[in-house]
Amino acid sequence: MKNWNSILRWVHLFFGGAINGYFFYTVVLGNTATKQMVSLVMLSGGLAFWTGLAKWQLPRIRKWRKKVNSA
Repeated sequence: MKNWNSILRWVHLFFGGAINGYFFYTVVLGNTATKQMVSLVMLSGGLAFWTGLAKWQLPRIRKWRKKVNSA
């Protein structure tokens, strides 16, 4: 299995792609979104945000743990 950084990257890209698909569907094609679609996009946006934040902070957390454990 790959490391957490790689897993978080792919999850982040997947949910970010879902948001891009939503904007393509609504803006470029000019279609209206259903309430269910908007709910899924909001969920995708939240997951993309948190996985991106976790991926960005993961190296800092590892460095902090290593520093605390060695002291």
